[in-house]
Amino acid sequence: MEQKWPAARIIHLVGGCRALVNQDKIVHFLPITIEGKEWQFEANDYYGVYQDLKSLGVQIVGVDFYSHDLEIDGCVPPDWRTYFSREGKTFWSAEETTRKWRNISNAGFKKKDGILWDTASRISHQLRACDWRLRDISEAYSNQLLAKLKQKDFIVGTEYADGFTRLTYLSLQSFLVDACILRDYLSEFAAEYLYKDMIDFKKTRITTMSNLRKYVLKNISVPDKLTRELQIASDDKGWLTLLGNYRNLIVHSAPLTQANVQPLSLCRQLKIIDGVNIPILHCPIPEKPNEILTARSTGVYFDNFSNQLNSFAKAATGNIPTIDGIEYAITVLEKLVFLAEEIAKRSLVAPEPLIFNGSNSKIIDNL
Repeated sequence: MEQKWPAARIIHLVGGCRALVNQDKIVHFLPITIEGKEWQFEANDYYGVYQDLKSLGVQIVGVDFYSHDLEIDGCVPPDWRTYFSREGKTFWSAEETTRKWRNISNAGFKKKDGILWDTASRISHQLRACDWRLRDISEAYSNQLLAKLKQKDFIVGTEYADGFTRLTYLSLQSFLVDACILRDYLSEFAAEYLYKDMIDFKKTRITTMSNLRKYVLKNISVPDKLTRELQIASDDKGWLTLLGNYRNLIVHSAPLTQANVQPLSLCRQLKIIDGVNIPILHCPIPEKPNEILTARSTGVYFDNFSNQLNSFAKAATGNIPTIDGIEYAITVLEKLVFLAEEIAKRSLVAPEPLIFNGSNSKIIDNL
């Protein structure tokens, strides 16, 4: 009798499609192909499924693991893991880094260091929040894609907008805001535990990346590797700055659906092999959020109503941003997780896992 695999899996792929793997070697793709056929392949082994998908040119977003009846019946959420393919890193870095920060928080509690306990706990929470926000985006893409296919008018190369489109952009917006919260929590920890004794900066409590850069990073002339990475990431063209620009646009000016172009989805196809093309969606986000924020905040955007209307209708002329929302979210989360890993390595207090025993039985009783 063939041994069953440890868990059933729904593997989230970019664009809203899925690879379904029950407790056997057959990998089913959802939805059906552009050609109207169901498509599947046989994996080499349980752990090799991810490499099999990557060899087909498919980008994995994350995986829902179903290993218990309660998960299958919907009584509890599935065990979601974001998938990263960074060289030399494990696939599940987000989960592992979240656990490490939770353990740093526990170490802070044992040492009665209130700032360490609190800050590390918030970082752990926010890592998990961003991790789940990415799943929300993937679910929104999938719901939108399946709804479009049910209408039987999915035509590769066309763009459209419906009720599901706005929900997709709402999920993207929520991720961007939460990602910036994580960025600032990491900045707060770095200021307190990595840089506090290195520089006599004026601000005693730094809680944002902008202030970390202003009062600390700009004043370090001979940076170590992590400091140099933070300096580059937070400069005018850095990835942390771009992330902050998205957050500032959303919080201080306009939601993504009203930034400067119509919210829309593009019908595309993912070529697996010759003759097998899976329908997917591309949901673009603004390429230069800071320019939009500046134009709106200075009033230039509103000076000419015709120009404003034309800007909002760019999609009709084919002038569509090329940055896909979920692909950007995956990239940003991977970088944030990597940054959280590197900062955790420099924690002066080693992570300590919470172990339940007689000494903390009251905690167990109160759970």
